[in-house]
Amino acid sequence: LEDEDVRMIGVEPAGKGLDTADNAATLTLGTKGAIHGFECYNLQDKEGNPLPVYSIASGLDYPGVGPQHCYLKDIKRVAYVTIDDKECLDAFMQLSRLEGIIPALESAHAIAHAMKIAKGMSSEETILVNLSGRGDKDADFVADYLSL
Repeated sequence: LEDEDVRMIGVEPAGKGLDTADNAATLTLGTKGAIHGFECYNLQDKEGNPLPVYSIASGLDYPGVGPQHCYLKDIKRVAYVTIDDKECLDAFMQLSRLEGIIPALESAHAIAHAMKIAKGMSSEETILVNLSGRGDKDADFVADYLSL
C-alpha cells in the first residue's frame, strides 16, 4: 500500500452489464450508506435499502463492500474496474486450458482484467494477480452454463 510505484486495481462483477440490475458493482455504481451495521459503498434504493445484486461468482453477489476497499477508493490508492460474465468465463476457460489452473469464478474476474491490461504492457512490466479459492467448485456450473 505504501509503495506508490505499485499500481493497484480491484476488479468487481459487472454481471450481465452495468446498464442492468444484474451486477454487483458496488464501488462503481454504489453510494455510501449503512448496510449490516457499517457504512460503506453499497447498491441501495432511495430509502437506503440494499438492492438485489447478481454475479456469476457466488462469492461476489453482495450489495456492499468492506470498509478497507471504501477507504482505498476514497483516497484513490486503488482503481476499481468491472468485468462482465462473458469476460470472466473466457478468463476461467483460458487459464484452465493454457495453465491447467482452474480458478474460482471470483478470481477469474481479476484474471480477465489482467489479460486485458497485459496487452498494453512491456515485457519488463509485471502483473501480480491474487487467486483465491479453488475453481473445482465452479467447474460443473461453468460446464452447464457453457453447455460443454
